[in-house]
Amino acid sequence: MGGRVSFLANSVVPLRAAVSFYGGGIAPGLLDRASKVQAPSLLIWGGLDKHITPAHRKAVTDALSAQQKIYVNVEFSHADHGFFCDERASYEPRSARQAWALTLEFLRS
Repeated sequence: MGGRVSFLANSVVPLRAAVSFYGGGIAPGLLDRASKVQAPSLLIWGGLDKHITPAHRKAVTDALSAQQKIYVNVEFSHADHGFFCDERASYEPRSARQAWALTLEFLRS
């Protein structure tokens, strides 16, 4: 839900940056909002995520590219959905550490 909410907020609220972890439900439901995205976006996905398909991830980046929006797209190949949460079975510490470092740097810039 958080990644979807981040994308939605970025299309409604004047943010300076937005970070979306997992972004389930952006595609296909919110793709029409890509034209309204206001701030640079960091999109973080788990490559093993069965809930958010590669086609859905591509649809999100294609929609942002078509609208000439600024985004960074990162996929952690050995991570599943929820890999950042250390209370889930899908927690993947190496990917979580890297994702956090990317998030902090993205927000700094």
